Formats: sequence, structure tokens, C-alpha cells
Amino acid sequence: MGTDPKADIADKLAQLRLSFRGKAEDELDQLSEVAARVTGGAQGQRLLREDVMSAYQLLHRLAGSAGTFGYAALGAEARRLEQRLKPLVEKYPVQADSGPEVPGEETPQVINALTQAGHLRSLLDETSVSATRSTKGPEHLNDHYSLTVADIQVVLCGLSEGSQVFLEYTLSNYGFSVSRQAVSTLSLDGTPGVTLVVTGEDALSEVSAALDAKAGSKNSLKPPLICIGHRDDFRNRYALADAGADALITEPVDATVLTESIERLVSEQSRTVSGKILILDDDEDLAGHYRAVLEGAGFNVHAISNPETVLSELSEFSPDIMLLDVRMGDYSGPTVAKLVRFDPEWVSLPIIYLSSEQDKQVQLEAMAKGADEFLTKPVSDRYLVRAAQIRCYRARQLNELLIRDSLTSLLKHSYIKQEIDKEQARCKRLSQSSVVAMLDLDHFKKVNDQYGHRMGDSVIKALASLLRQRLRSTDIIGRYGGEEFAVVLPECTTQEGQSVMTQICEAFSDLSFNNDGASLSVTLSVGIAALDAFESGSDALNAADQALYERKKGGRNGVTIFHQG
Repeated sequence: MGTDPKADIADKLAQLRLSFRGKAEDELDQLSEVAARVTGGAQGQRLLREDVMSAYQLLHRLAGSAGTFGYAALGAEARRLEQRLKPLVEKYPVQADSGPEVPGEETPQVINALTQAGHLRSLLDETSVSATRSTKGPEHLNDHYSLTVADIQVVLCGLSEGSQVFLEYTLSNYGFSVSRQAVSTLSLDGTPGVTLVVTGEDALSEVSAALDAKAGSKNSLKPPLICIGHRDDFRNRYALADAGADALITEPVDATVLTESIERLVSEQSRTVSGKILILDDDEDLAGHYRAVLEGAGFNVHAISNPETVLSELSEFSPDIMLLDVRMGDYSGPTVAKLVRFDPEWVSLPIIYLSSEQDKQVQLEAMAKGADEFLTKPVSDRYLVRAAQIRCYRARQLNELLIRDSLTSLLKHSYIKQEIDKEQARCKRLSQSSVVAMLDLDHFKKVNDQYGHRMGDSVIKALASLLRQRLRSTDIIGRYGGEEFAVVLPECTTQEGQSVMTQICEAFSDLSFNNDGASLSVTLSVGIAALDAFESGSDALNAADQALYERKKGGRNGVTIFHQG
């Protein structure tokens, strides 16, 4: 039997809390020693700068980490005392060119603060409710963000019979799983993977209320809701948005626009879970806690404690975002952020500071050196996860703007070629079979000439959407240029590739495109080649292009396999 991931995370968090407690006991013992040196002896004793700095650093660490491990009262009190010592530390720093002692008139302030620090140990010994809860793991932190595009299923509800017939036929052609339900009996029970509902304007409020009630009763995420409406103006959009709609498609329904909306809405939910996060924090227990919580929420996390390794770790791990402590022993987090930005590759990397620093001016100055956000410790698990989701999602969005074609959202020419080269090298290394396919729309110039470029764009977008829905999530799709597309089918023979592409040709020819009362269908020609049969990805791509040329000469609308002459 496999282990329960949530139980594993709960065990990790419990172990980290025990580790924190052990280290906190040692730190409080050190703080007691400092307090004894400062508060004991004659009235005019010498107050060493090193003692003040040591006490301040111990309190600073406790203020930042205690709350994370469930000791909220300890963290709050440590922060209060830390803030009392901070002005003195800033006024009399430990420097080689300054005297070792703090002026005598400042001594009472330190004595008073450290006298009050004596009760911190009792706060550690208290069993707090939050500490007990922290051993249970990040339950439900990311249950709502586990959808993938492959799981898309569409429920039609509150639509006319004619609309339901049309949408069911059209969306099924694109590869969606479609079902019909009446508003009065709307239920998501027994329909695994349902992620989206399409309804009509008149039934929107009723359907939205029913979905809200069902999601609330199960503590689950409400499925996205697309409304088929009559008018597209501000007042109508506002009313529909207020009633619960996530998107509006006006009649007559453009199937391409509808499928794009479906993909976008589901993608916005599924992509928030993905992301690679690098954590740099010299407090290993705290970094371990963040890592366990974020991994429990579905992130790929790498945690390091030595700032000197950050550049090599960035290069090897290539994160989407970086969480960075502000103070790490002899190293400054803002300075580390600044040096990371020296490399053009990391200029756009989102960097989020994690620190117990509460001074807004200090936070702004730290951010000015290269970070994008400042999270004040202690950070709750839910807040950390949500902040990471938002930042990772935005980072992915910006990255996709760079690598994806604006019309189709498929990989651009140069990036699909890179993927072809990568897959060809993988095939050679592992002795596996994969296929590259070149696709071209038949007589596409006539479509543009007779119906205009707007219709041509609709045809191109429709093919892109069909490919995304009909191919596997592991297949790679790119717009090679104009009306040409390139597809990589990993772990696939040429015969299997021919079968898949034949099905796509048939499904695409069944689609109907309407423009001002005119209707047309477009066919597709495909050439395929085995990646593992060539010495480079470029050679395989050229072979697929030759096969495509043969298909064009042989009558179009079908698939041809490249054969060595």
C-alpha cells in the first residue's frame, strides 16, 4: 500500500516543530546568559555592544519563526522586545573602529528589556492550540487547484433544445466530454472531472445559485460558469458578472471563441498549482516548514541555506519564483537579490522577501534592491501558499507571452524547433520511438481571399484548439508559420502517429465555419516522420515536410508517412 502524502507532510511538520523547539530552548538559554551578564553585578557595570547585538539577533530569530511553528505568544513577545533593542543596535553597531561598550546612559533600557525576556521560556513551555494544529499538515491547502486541461468536461444547463444540440455536437468535435442537465436537477455528483458549466442568460442566476450551494456544502471550488447571452454591452456584462458568470459568449455562438473561453477558465484554475520555487533561508527548520507546506500544495520546491550556492542552484533548478530571507548571518538578502539580477537570465525572476522586519521604509529600501514583494514573518501556511500560487501563475503568464504565438497560444517557431531537437536527442539516448508531424491547412489562401483574414484567423485558432483537445498532454504543439503547424508525439510509432493524425483530419473537416450567412469547411494535410530515424531534429523535420509535400501532390486531406528513398 502507498503512503498517504498528507500524513507524510504532517509528520514532517511535526518533526520540524520539535526541531524548532529544541533550538529555541538553546537560544533562550543563550539569551538568559546574556541577560545575566547585563543585569548582574554592580550598578555601573559595563554594557558590551556584542551582548546587545547577540540579544537582539536571538530575539529577531524567535520573532520571525516562533509563530510559524505554533508559538504565537512567544513570537509576539520576542518581537516586542526586539523592537525595544533595535534603536540601540542601529545607534551603536558592532564595528572594529568603535569602542566595545555602549554609553552608560543607555544601560537601563537594555537591562529593562532583558529583565522582561526572562519569561519567554514559560511561553515556549505553553502548549498552544496553533502548535497542536500545525502537526496536522496543510490540509485542503490546495485541493481546489488540482484540475488539468485533460479533465475538462462540460455540462450544458438552462439552454434551448436547439442550442444544446449545436453545442453538444460542436464541443464533442473538439474533444470535450459533454453532458446535458436540467436546472431543477443540476448535480455534479457522479460526474467525475466536471469543471465547467455552460448556461443561458435567463437561467444564469438559478444555475449560479445552485452551483454556489453545492460547492459550499462540499467545501469545493465552484466550477467556472459561461453564459450564452444576447447583448454585449457594459450594463449587460455587469449584470451577468454580478449574477455569477465567469465569461460571456454572445449569439450566434462562435465555436472557436467558446472553446478558447473554456480552455482559459479551466487553465486559470489548473495552472495555479504548478510552479518551481527556490527558498533561501539560513533557518533550516523554517525553510523546511515552508518547503513541506508548499510541496503539500503541489509545488516543486528546493530549499537551500547557504547564500554562496544561490547562483549554481538557480542555474540548475530554474525556478519560477524565489523566496529569500532578508538577514542570513553575515549575508544580506537584498544584496543577494541585487547580485542575482546581474545575470540577464534572472532579471525578471520574481523574488519575494521573507522577513520579520516590520519597518515599511526598510521594506521599501530592501525591495528597491531587486525584489518584488515583502512577506512579514510569521507567514501563515494558507497565505504563503496563495502568495506563491499568484506569483507562479503570473510568472508563467509572462513567460508564455514570450514563447507562445499570440493568435493560437501555441509555441512559436523557434521554440517548437527546440522541442523537436530535445525529443530527438531523448529518443537517441533512450532508444525510443517518437514522431514529428508537419500540418498544413489546404487551400488556405482561398479562405483569406474569399472570406477575409478574420475568417482565416478563426480557422487557424480552431485547428490550434482541436489539436490541444485531441492530443495528449505530453504531446508538443507549435505554430510553425502562417497556416503551418508542427507537432511532436513522444513515445509513438509512425503508424500510431498516422492513426492519430487521421482522426484529427477527419474531426477538423467536420467543423463548420460561418461568416455573414456563408458556411465553409476546411481540410488538413499532414506529413510525419520518425524522430529516432534521423541524426538531428532538423533532419526529421525536413523529412516530415517532404512527406507533407507528397500529401499535397497526392490530393491533400490526409496523412503521409516519410519513407527513405
